[in-house]
Amino acid sequence: MRTQNKHFKYLTKKQLDKLFKSIESSRVFNKYYLRDLALFNLAYYCWLRISELSLIKLDQYNKDIWEIYIKRLKWSNNSTITLDNKRRLLLNKYIREYNIKDDNELLFKSKSWNILNKSNIEFLVKKYKELSWLESFHFHMLKHSIAVHLLEIWVDIFALKNYLWHKSIDSTMVYASFSSLMNKEIFNKINTNGLV
Repeated sequence: MRTQNKHFKYLTKKQLDKLFKSIESSRVFNKYYLRDLALFNLAYYCWLRISELSLIKLDQYNKDIWEIYIKRLKWSNNSTITLDNKRRLLLNKYIREYNIKDDNELLFKSKSWNILNKSNIEFLVKKYKELSWLESFHFHMLKHSIAVHLLEIWVDIFALKNYLWHKSIDSTMVYASFSSLMNKEIFNKINTNGLV
């Protein structure tokens, strides 16, 4: 687990993959595995807070152009995010198999078909943390993880600022200091090419 202080943690790509695989493998005993897999994938890819995730309705997803409209909370700007192929296929499968048809229907619901609340999500986090043998995992780490992972594939810092809808570049720069892969890449370039 990477961390600079106790308030900022994220999952490496390997850890995230382990998490998603543990959710998928739970299908043997968990009839809600597909909901959970779609839920955690969307939370990661769209950098969602629990409250934002629990309020997404079917009409916010345009499957024809792969876009999902996110109503942001905590003074953040609302955003429209284009899903990658993996998330699009997963979300479409989930919607189809769970027979979600009404535009005003919540995408993610509890087992009793009510709104997913913080305690529901925290229960799922604890369950999958144990199943994937992660040392540390809380829901907000997904939001941090996508930012660091995008920097590690060399997404421009200003493009990332816009993607995350940060008002200040300073908020985005915080993530750059946590990318060990970026630091290693810079070291390798210096070591290979040298400096004056």
